[in-house]
Amino acid sequence: MAFGSLILAVSLLAITPARALDPDRRIDQFRHTRWTLGDGAPGNVRAIAQGRDGFLWLGTSTGLFRFDGIRFERIVPDDDDPKRSLQVTALLVAKNGDLWVGYDYGGIGLLRGGHLRGANPFKALGGVYQIVEDADGTIWVAADGNGKIMLSRLARGRWSQFGPQQGVGGVQAGSVVPLPDGSINILSPTTPALGSTPLRKAPGSTRFAPWSETLTNFADLARDRDGRLWLADNNGLRRLGGGSRVPLAGVTTPFLQRHLRFDRDGALWIAGQDDGLVRAVFRDGRVVGPPDRFSERNGLTGPVAMSLFEDREGNIWVGTESGLDRFSASNVIQPHNSGAMVTGFAGDPRSDQVFFGGVEGVFRMARGMSEPELIYPKRSLGVLCGDGRRLLAISMDDNTLLSVSPSGRVASARDVGGPLLITCTLDAAGTFWASIKEAYRLNGDKLQKVDAPWSTGKYDGNLAHLKADAGGGLIAGRSLFGVQQVNGDRSQVLWRAEEGRIGATNLFVTAGKRIYQGAQKGLGLWDGHRHLQLSERNYPILAGVTGVHSSSDGSTWLIGATGIARVSTADLDAAFRSPGRPLPYRRFGYEEGFRARSNILDTNDIVEDSTGRIWFATNRGVAWIDRDHVAHNGMAPNVVLLNLTSGPVNATSFDKPIRLKAGTQRVQIAFTALSLTDAKQNRFRYRLLGADRDWVDSGAERQALYINLGPGTYRFEVIGSNNDGVWTRRAAGLTFTIAPRFYQTRWFLAACLALLGTLIWLLYRWRLRTIALRTRGQFEARLAERERIARELHDTLMQGFQGVVLRFQSAANLLTPGTRAHTAIESALERADDVLVEGRDRIRELRRDVEPLDLAAILTATVEQLVPPAIQWNVRRVGQERKVCAPVADEISRVVAEAVANVARHANAQLLEVGISFGADRLSITVEDDGQGIPDSIRAAGRRVGHFGLVGMRERAMQLAGSLEIGSRSPAGTLIKLIVPARVAYPD
Repeated sequence: MAFGSLILAVSLLAITPARALDPDRRIDQFRHTRWTLGDGAPGNVRAIAQGRDGFLWLGTSTGLFRFDGIRFERIVPDDDDPKRSLQVTALLVAKNGDLWVGYDYGGIGLLRGGHLRGANPFKALGGVYQIVEDADGTIWVAADGNGKIMLSRLARGRWSQFGPQQGVGGVQAGSVVPLPDGSINILSPTTPALGSTPLRKAPGSTRFAPWSETLTNFADLARDRDGRLWLADNNGLRRLGGGSRVPLAGVTTPFLQRHLRFDRDGALWIAGQDDGLVRAVFRDGRVVGPPDRFSERNGLTGPVAMSLFEDREGNIWVGTESGLDRFSASNVIQPHNSGAMVTGFAGDPRSDQVFFGGVEGVFRMARGMSEPELIYPKRSLGVLCGDGRRLLAISMDDNTLLSVSPSGRVASARDVGGPLLITCTLDAAGTFWASIKEAYRLNGDKLQKVDAPWSTGKYDGNLAHLKADAGGGLIAGRSLFGVQQVNGDRSQVLWRAEEGRIGATNLFVTAGKRIYQGAQKGLGLWDGHRHLQLSERNYPILAGVTGVHSSSDGSTWLIGATGIARVSTADLDAAFRSPGRPLPYRRFGYEEGFRARSNILDTNDIVEDSTGRIWFATNRGVAWIDRDHVAHNGMAPNVVLLNLTSGPVNATSFDKPIRLKAGTQRVQIAFTALSLTDAKQNRFRYRLLGADRDWVDSGAERQALYINLGPGTYRFEVIGSNNDGVWTRRAAGLTFTIAPRFYQTRWFLAACLALLGTLIWLLYRWRLRTIALRTRGQFEARLAERERIARELHDTLMQGFQGVVLRFQSAANLLTPGTRAHTAIESALERADDVLVEGRDRIRELRRDVEPLDLAAILTATVEQLVPPAIQWNVRRVGQERKVCAPVADEISRVVAEAVANVARHANAQLLEVGISFGADRLSITVEDDGQGIPDSIRAAGRRVGHFGLVGMRERAMQLAGSLEIGSRSPAGTLIKLIVPARVAYPD
């Protein structure tokens, strides 16, 4: 069948994504990164695929590996089949996310849900060399059995084999290529003697039919972005349906296939060739020039590219027998044969040409040139300056003035007399200046010494730096003096050497009235008024600056000891105004190792030409960046959690919360970001909800460690960015729970709180008991003392007094009645009898205070004595009445008496009620009235000025180990409440 229908079918495919690898560049101008055995890479990488999560899968001689750009991780099958080879020869990531694995022998395997297991539907025969999926999701497996193809198919969950009845019988093994129209093509070599021919199964057909195209060995087929089909075999590369052939080297490595792949930029990459990796560029459906080659001699990890793959970011991956290679877009480009540079740049920014000095002499470079052109041989060249029309070349031997034609060639050269010089510049008037210890000006064919105002009058170091400024003058720097601006006979000191904090100067660059100072330890700026400095201690990117250029697009380019960087000019100005303020920047060429040259003096290693190309003098020679076409990786990485480890726990599934045992002290979480363009520059931020207050910036670190976490549930989240700072919008996360120990549970806390409450209550009760017992003891001591006094009075004083009275009575009986003496003695005896009666009454009262009393009766008598008739009153009893200790009753009656007296004097009340509540643990007495109440100020102060009634009431309450509360009564009046502990109030 002709190929016309195939071409029509594939033309319906969607347009490929945006450009990643510039077709106009050679392979060696891309960023090439390699991993070999010493980097941990496996060998014999025969197959490459990329999972939906972004991992790169490698089929190698030691099994299946996955790669995140940093770490190679081997995936061990769950089942150990001794009949299965370690060598993986084919990989397919199916549309449903399954990873199919083909082995050199032993059939196929399937990785699903993180488990790799054998998946042979039939007895495994031959070596699997290809697994593909067609447009409707059918899986095709091709194996090589003694040089013959063995084809199987998985369709709608059922496996079937294709043999002679389906048109596949005795056909030599060849690439199996599904096309978008649903056809399946077997690119077997045309060998009539063996009955072998290319085959095609049309959509809907159950049989394969022969093609009319003649193929040789190791054929493969690919479709370009316009839908054209290209075929490559040992006869060369050609377009199906017509066109000339492009010769290709042969494929002679056993069991290896040729692989074709068009990248998203339209270039065709070819693997499997004997001469390494091949790349062909197309325009208008035709190959442009001879294919480009990249071999082991250029840095490929092996002599043969065994596998080929383009990832979702546009990187090209190549597997070899010795490792893995990656080709990525590079913004820093170098020409062929870029030798070492010995000077900075010279030229006119209005031209697309730049000039520089190399080991062999003066070179010219311009857009469109593949390598620098030597325009003037000159050994031991050290200094070069000029504007592109005239160049002053200073060497160790002599000085030469070059006249340059518009084409960039040297039109004439003449010797210039003068001493050995270390720097030169061309001012705005077209005059060349040079210097070493003093300044020299070119006059005719000789560099003549210029005196004042250049001289400082003493030796202040070499005049090591000269730069023309925008005002027609010169900037001059002496190592021991400082920097001055010279214009004609006038000289102004801008800053002195002792004011510098950023080390020795490398260069001066003028930008209008501004002067940048590149130094070993930072960057300086003269803003027209003052000298500002930024230290590399705060900004490491400013270490050893040898080039500064402010571009018209608002950016400033720098090259220094740490590489090439671009910053916003506005951000740089802000940092100069506020040193220490963050300075965002983007680095270029760091992975390729581009940085500033070493051991240079007074040069600017950055210039911009008229086309917007930024040129750099680097440690690797001349290089450039196309300012207006800087590649940017805009694809945010997929952040993947790898595992959580804690003691014996190693969790890799995070669908459910992970439960950790009580007492867990250490939790470590590993993660990665699957941006493969430059994985070392991926950055991460994470947080642990429940522990971290904010996001933690971990830089390039790919794990988080937490120690001494308490029990509870935690949520870990992590986000990442790619090499160009594009961050993921959605965080990857997992949840884990640390079980509490018994003493960390809520039950234990509740028990502790209950126990604490009980202890506090017991302490409170003990305290009340102690106070009550002490108070009770005090009252009992008072009662005992009264008993003793009563007894002593009765037994001593009363008895003695009685005896005295009796003797006086006897004396009175001896006197004549009616006499004055008899009458006086009788009167005294009568008075003595009264004293005896009163003494017996007092002794009786002392004896009575020892016995418990009826509190209600006492309070009733007290109220009755104090309340006027206008006030209605009563004494209310609550609870079972009990006798009260006499001293306590006395103190209570005095408190109540004071309260009732206040009501009678101040309240203007109509009702008064005294309440007695006999409680089991307390005795409560209340005095309530409906009067005008006690003013808030007096209640807050606890007393009325000059009065001590309320104070005395509180003191008596304290003596009883009780409390006194004074408050308001609703709707009006006052409520006084006295509480006495039962142990104090009651005798039993």
